[in-house]
Amino acid sequence: MMTSNPARPIVPLTILTGFLGAGKTTLLNHLLHSDHGLKIAVLVNDFGAINIDSQLITAVDGDTVSLSNGCICCTIRGDLLKATTDLLNRTEAPEYIVVETSGVSDPLEVALTFNVPQLQHRVRVDSIITVVDAENARNLQQREYEILSFAQIGVADIVVINKIDLVSAEDKARLEAWIRDITPSARIIEASHGTVPPEFVFGVGAYDPERLAARQTQDVHVHGSGDDQHEHFHEHADHSLVFNTWSWTTDQPLLLKSLRKAIETLPVTIFRAKGFAYLADVPERRAVLQVVGRRVTLTMGEVWGDQVPFTQIVVIGTHDGVDASILQAHFEKTLVANAPVSAPQKITGAVVEWLRNKKS
Repeated sequence: MMTSNPARPIVPLTILTGFLGAGKTTLLNHLLHSDHGLKIAVLVNDFGAINIDSQLITAVDGDTVSLSNGCICCTIRGDLLKATTDLLNRTEAPEYIVVETSGVSDPLEVALTFNVPQLQHRVRVDSIITVVDAENARNLQQREYEILSFAQIGVADIVVINKIDLVSAEDKARLEAWIRDITPSARIIEASHGTVPPEFVFGVGAYDPERLAARQTQDVHVHGSGDDQHEHFHEHADHSLVFNTWSWTTDQPLLLKSLRKAIETLPVTIFRAKGFAYLADVPERRAVLQVVGRRVTLTMGEVWGDQVPFTQIVVIGTHDGVDASILQAHFEKTLVANAPVSAPQKITGAVVEWLRNKKS
């Protein structure tokens, strides 16, 4: 019987799914060549379609290819459970796993594979990302339509509309409405050539959320730390605008209950948020926030120590879905100063005592 190693952390896993020809492999190729800073293991159906540059390959061993950026790729030969267990039993276990499903598979069935006793304390499904072909998704036959819409889009945390450059604005709007009918709360990302910032895929899952919250990738750069930073950025210089960012910073304490409510009620056009929070409920430690799709992680990080506590939250959304004024008002409600009188009164004593100790 296989047993877990209690000294090893639970490894997060992303399931990458989508119908035949949607662009899953293209997206996967992009991720393999990205500067993600993680030891990633990728389980794929067939290496043949993966375009791995020769200079990126450091070793080939049977069904496994080791890459110079710390990734390894393994071919699934019909037994996903065994392939995953073999990965976890390696001397250098991965920090993250990506499973690319076949084009006609049910991602929910794949996800259930990891609930078996051998794996449930060693790996956790962090997110399901479904890639949709913008040009052809609505042209499928009835049986194919059902597989795509209900089995793949219906369980997605994030839907990537790929090949967005091949459709008109009207067709894109109709496609997004169709996706919203199937999964109202999933985040939607528009992409060309499978170019998706890696932290939209890996953001929640790394076992060290504080490291990821602090890291700024090459795909997304947020400059400055003012209370209302609003920035546009592109996938490539020759592509149309795809993402917007907004950031919020304050040195006033927040209420945990109010912050949770604010995160849970973010517009569906916001599909990524991360940062640190200064909570009045736990004033001595920084809270680490990670949001990808519907998945929210809020953990207690390091103590502030001599550092002046602060909150900085970065939000990333669709090009027309980041409204600075709405988000500003949304997060201002989390401040203790703006909470109902009864709420801050319950924790004022603890906060005052902590501040008094800091000054002494």
